Amino acid sequence: MSVLIEHLQTWLVLAVVALLSVFSDKLIGRIRFALNRADLRSKYYEELALDLSTFLFYVDLYHLRLVRGETSSTDMPDIGGEVNGSYVTLKTKEYVYRSWVRRYWSEAGIRRFEAVMNSALAAYEAIIEFNESGNESAKTQVLGDCLDMLRTNTEAWLSELDT
Repeated sequence: MSVLIEHLQTWLVLAVVALLSVFSDKLIGRIRFALNRADLRSKYYEELALDLSTFLFYVDLYHLRLVRGETSSTDMPDIGGEVNGSYVTLKTKEYVYRSWVRRYWSEAGIRRFEAVMNSALAAYEAIIEFNESGNESAKTQVLGDCLDMLRTNTEAWLSELDT
């Protein structure tokens, strides 16, 4: 009887090893996929955060110059060009960003992303208003409000993605 139990134990161990070896490829593949996904999520998060941060920086700098009355500064056109360039970067990559958000983050992240992009558009349009002269004080106030909304939406969205 003990010989039978010993053989049965041996066969059970061999069966477990065989099953593990059959399913190990799938298991290793899933682990590898999860690790790659986490790595890509981090990479895309950094790129998206950098592009948003760049746009926010230049909009903030433009607004700061307006608030201080430094509109005659020689670098205002350069700052405006940087705002334009960073917004073009956001818009040209918008659908790439959308695909990343859908793939790597939650449904709430998609809604927050919409709010961020709408806020970016509002801030950009507020800056475009300065191409026409007149009513600078009111336009500066509108830009400040748009900038505050953009900051709020961006911080809320990025903190949500970070989790």
